[in-house]
Amino acid sequence: MQDLLPSYFPTLALALLLTIAFSFLPERWVKPKTPKINFRTALLQALLVSILFLAVTLIVQRPIFSALAVSIFLIILSGVSNAKYKALREPLVFSDIAMFSQAFKHPRLYFPFLGLLPVIAAPIIIIALIITVLSLEPAMAFTAQRILISILAIAAFVFIARKIALGFTLTQEPDQDIECLGLLNSIFVYAIQARTPAHQQTIQSTLAESPFNSAIENIDKVNNEKSPPHFEGVFSNITVIQSESFFDARRLHDSIKPDVLKNFDNCNQQSTQFGKLKVPAWGANTMRTEFAFLSGLKYQDLGLYRYYPYQYLHKMPISSIASYLSAQGYRCVCIHPHPDSFFGRDRIFPQMGFDEFIDIKDFDSNNTFGPYISDQAVTDKILEITHQHETNKPDQPLFIFAITMENHGPLHLEKTTAEEQHSYFEKKPLTAANDLTVYLRHLQNADKMIAELTHAYSQSKKPQALCFYGDHIPSMPNIYQQLDYDEEESDYFIWQNAQSKISDPMKSQTEQMISADSLAKTLLTVTGNLSLNSTEK
Repeated sequence: MQDLLPSYFPTLALALLLTIAFSFLPERWVKPKTPKINFRTALLQALLVSILFLAVTLIVQRPIFSALAVSIFLIILSGVSNAKYKALREPLVFSDIAMFSQAFKHPRLYFPFLGLLPVIAAPIIIIALIITVLSLEPAMAFTAQRILISILAIAAFVFIARKIALGFTLTQEPDQDIECLGLLNSIFVYAIQARTPAHQQTIQSTLAESPFNSAIENIDKVNNEKSPPHFEGVFSNITVIQSESFFDARRLHDSIKPDVLKNFDNCNQQSTQFGKLKVPAWGANTMRTEFAFLSGLKYQDLGLYRYYPYQYLHKMPISSIASYLSAQGYRCVCIHPHPDSFFGRDRIFPQMGFDEFIDIKDFDSNNTFGPYISDQAVTDKILEITHQHETNKPDQPLFIFAITMENHGPLHLEKTTAEEQHSYFEKKPLTAANDLTVYLRHLQNADKMIAELTHAYSQSKKPQALCFYGDHIPSMPNIYQQLDYDEEESDYFIWQNAQSKISDPMKSQTEQMISADSLAKTLLTVTGNLSLNSTEK
C-alpha cells in the first residue's frame, strides 16, 4: 500500500482537486451565456480535467506544474472561444480543434482576432511560469507500477466520460449546447458523438440524398431532352466565382458611394437571376458555404459535420456539381490562390469530381493586393485557363470554380488614409471607419473582376455562363454594431453571354433570394445542364 500511495500522493490529490474546482471559473466567462451546472455536467467536467491533469503529470511528474498547465489551458480555451464569438458570432466548436495546426501555418488568418496584447503577452507569461515552476518544484519518482496505475486511471476516466457524453441529447446549436453543457464538455461531447456509427450512418444517408446523385443517374435522359438556351446542342462553359466576403456593402449605410459596385449593378441588370444569398456562415468559415454550393446539401442536414464538412467527409462518397458536370464530359478545374491543403481540399476535391486544383504554387507571389493574391491575378488565371482549354480541347466544355482570397481579413491590420475614405463615402458614416474602408477597397477590385470576366465572355463565340457569389459577409463586428446592421446574407448573380446577345422573353431577369445549397442547381437549370425534374426522386 505504501508503494501505491507514496508520500507525494496528498500533494497530487490536492492539486487535482484544486484544478477541478478552478476549472469552473473560466466557464463563467464563456459567451454568449454562462453555462448551467448540474451533477452530470459537473461530473463530466471533473473527469475531463482529471484526464488532462493526469496526462500532464505523467509527462512532467510535477503535480503543481500540471495544475498550472491545465488551468492556463482552460483560461486560453475560454478566451479563444470568446474572441471567436466576438469576431464570428459563434463560440468554439469541436471541429475548431482539428484546425489548430492551421493557426500556426497561417497565423495571419487567426491570431489577430485574439488581439495584439494577448498574442504577445500570453506566450511570455506562460513560458515564464513554466520555467519558474519547473525550477522550483522537484520531480516525483514514478515507478513503473505507479505509471501503469496512472494510465489505467486515465483509461477508466476516458471510458466513463465517453459513456456520459453519449447520454446527452444535443441541439447541434453551439450557443444552446454550451449553455447546457459548458464549453469543455460541449467540445468533448460533440467530438465523441460525431464518431458514433449512428451519426456516420445519418451523414451517409444525407450524402446519398444529394440532388446531384439522382441527376447523375438521369444524365443520359437530361442530355437527350435538354440543351443550353440559345446554343442548341452545345453545353456552356461555366465559371463560378466564390468571392471572399463579398456582399453589397451599400446596404450598411447610404453614405457609401453607389459606384463602388457599378459593374455589379450592371451585371445584375443583364443577369438571368440575382439577389441575396442565404449562407451558413458569418464572418468566416468559407468551407461551409463552399460545401453547401458544391454538394447542394442543406447546412442543417449535415448534423455534427456541418461545422467543418471536409474534416470527416473525405472518407465518404460525395456527389457534387463537379462530379455531375464531369459525367457530362466537362473538364472541372478549381482555382484558389492559397495552399490546396487548407481545409483538406487537396483530399476532398478530387473525390468531388475535380480534375485539377490550381493553388498558390501556380501564382506569382508578387501579384498581391494587400496581403493576399489579388482578384486581378485570379481573373488573369481564369482567362488563361479558359483560353488554353478552348485552344487545346475546343469541343470539351469547361467548368471553373474559383475561390478568391484578396478580401480576406483581418481587415484591421491594413491601414487607410483620409483621402481614400473620401473616395468611398459621401460622408463618413461613423467615427472609426478603417475596417469598412479597407473592405470597400478590396470590394471595388471584386467589382472590377466582374467587369473583366463579363467583357471577356461577351466577346467569346462559345456559350459562357458566370455565377458569382459571396461566401459570407466580412468580420466587422464593431462596424455592424455601430450601424445597427444584423443581416447575414451575401449576394449572387447568374449571367450568360447568350443573355446579352439574344433577346429571349422566357429568360427575363429575376431577383430572388435563395440559399447557397440551391445555387448550383439553379445555375445548372438556367444553363440547361439540368432539367427541372432530374433531381426529383
